[in-house]
Amino acid sequence: MSTQPSVQFQSVWKRLTRRAQVSTFAELLYTIPKRILQGRQDGLSEHDFWALQNLNFQLIPGETLGIIGPNGAGKSSVLKLLFRIFRPDRGQVIVNGRVTGLIELGAGFHPMLSGRENVFINGSILGMKQKEIRQKYASIIEFAELGEFADMPVKNYSSGMYARLAFAIAAHAEPDVLLVDEVLAVGDASFQARCYDWIERTRKKGCTIVMVSHQMHVLESASRVLYLNEGNPIMLDAPRPVIDRYMSDQAKLMTSGDNADDLAVGISRVQLLNNDNPTHELRAGDTATFRVHYRLAEPVVGPVVTLELMHNDPRFPIQTPGGQLAQLSSGASFRDQTIRGSGHVDVDLKSLQLPVGMYNVRAAVKGSGDFAAAIRRDDALRFEILRPPESEFSSLIELPQSWRVVHQSEVPQP
Repeated sequence: MSTQPSVQFQSVWKRLTRRAQVSTFAELLYTIPKRILQGRQDGLSEHDFWALQNLNFQLIPGETLGIIGPNGAGKSSVLKLLFRIFRPDRGQVIVNGRVTGLIELGAGFHPMLSGRENVFINGSILGMKQKEIRQKYASIIEFAELGEFADMPVKNYSSGMYARLAFAIAAHAEPDVLLVDEVLAVGDASFQARCYDWIERTRKKGCTIVMVSHQMHVLESASRVLYLNEGNPIMLDAPRPVIDRYMSDQAKLMTSGDNADDLAVGISRVQLLNNDNPTHELRAGDTATFRVHYRLAEPVVGPVVTLELMHNDPRFPIQTPGGQLAQLSSGASFRDQTIRGSGHVDVDLKSLQLPVGMYNVRAAVKGSGDFAAAIRRDDALRFEILRPPESEFSSLIELPQSWRVVHQSEVPQP
């Protein structure tokens, strides 16, 4: 496998604007004096901002780079620069070989054309020659499991059929650099497993992979992880240190906004506690306490407190109604009680047996027998379940297990 870089970012800066550019000559003339008078020392106009600032890294064939950061951090800008949708304003982006982007599955599909016709169109967009597409056409349709539906207009495809065809085309483009941007949230679980398996086999063949994801457990398999925030590279290192730094920064942001006095009525926050200490990370199987802080305008009789734990992995919402992987409910525990004013409710768990990964928590409080919640909060808490340090597995679920060998008598030799 070659050690020559397949991707290089050399002091890359990318500027974007928050509003549409001028569309007429008259508008251009009208805005010139304003832009001169309001010029900024950083070289940006009034509505411009730096989506990326002085970004440097390089990747060799077979290496995987994970990119994390909050919304607007610049993650998609990196992919668009690699895919040559953007050009850098400063610095240089060097990409060697064919680039395939699993950024938006089916981008470039024409809804009125058949699956067969879209194979040739989309394959060309991804850099494949017509002869190459003809040679791989049967394999593409087989991979997509379309069979007799190949000649149906794609506007009549289900979302799963649409996704399978788009991924099958991209998979047969044989990329040197593969860009992945959380596109595997569609299709059934078996299809997604095949996609992840194909991505891993492609990497082992020497393909460089750049992957944007909010699933921390997915990024743990990367060679390195890049943490971006407001266009600035914060940290580039092995996955675990970067993920820990990112989670720590997010926890600080959430804590700084968790002031119950700022909220007149509602659920001000939900805390996750481990041995009475607030945290945003737990190992699978740890003891835990969820603490729900509330402020009520009116008393609630026989309160029922519910917490819905929603896993960020896109495969779980497909298999669970409403998307919650687990639910905690006080049920009839407070049937004879009334809560009023402000306070908090705790629920203790001896063992938080959840699949590894990131979670969002939705909280609600309602009266016994009431249909609507008195107060609720949809994004009350975010936390991560970590893999136990002694674990030798890569699955999402850690099952307690004990292995033994039962010795039997040796088979007599003939």
